[in-house]
Amino acid sequence: MKKVKTVLATSAAAAAIALGSTPAMAELEASAAVSNIYLFRGVDQGSGSGAVSGDLVYSHDSGLYGGIWASSAAGFKNGGEIDTFAGWSGSFGDLGVDIGVLDYYYPGANGAADDWGKGLTEAYLGLSFAGVEFYYYDQISGKSTALDDNTYMSLSYGMDKFSAVLGMADFEEAQGQTFDNDYMHLDLSYAFNDNLSFTLTKVVDKDDELTMEDDVQVVVSYSIPLM
Repeated sequence: MKKVKTVLATSAAAAAIALGSTPAMAELEASAAVSNIYLFRGVDQGSGSGAVSGDLVYSHDSGLYGGIWASSAAGFKNGGEIDTFAGWSGSFGDLGVDIGVLDYYYPGANGAADDWGKGLTEAYLGLSFAGVEFYYYDQISGKSTALDDNTYMSLSYGMDKFSAVLGMADFEEAQGQTFDNDYMHLDLSYAFNDNLSFTLTKVVDKDDELTMEDDVQVVVSYSIPLM
């Protein structure tokens, strides 16, 4: 299965999956990566620190796939992150389709004491046509006091070594909150080669009360195949 070699994936774990790409035969792949920032949907999840990550993905010629992705940083008391995912990816003529479920687990979180608890689960749907990809993620479990029923959408386009992603996050507001948690970000990426990529990312729209970084950030990522 074709690997996405940039940090532009709307889900970090989904970086192991290429929309609409079906392998010629069943295969097992693994890779490792290092980056100066753990960028997730336009937001630095590592509080300014770098991150080391790795993935193991099994894909079948039927289009079914599953895997695990882990990172050293996730913004939850340096406990890291472990994601598991499974789905189906294929095509109908020129239309690529990707559907699956993605589970996030944060070993260092304090359960209900943290906004997202120990983790959450999302269902996702991706569609691609003529180089344009659209993804929709919907939180289906992992409710907590502050966050519930969150969604995320992205629209991306790639041409040669250049890629762009416009992402829109719609977070449920806490009861009584007077401002929105929603935001929009833009990522622009250049893949220098199969291993090294550079990304410029910026939150382009948010309420003033949100404390997330909205200056332009530069992300450098280097990945290598392990098998």
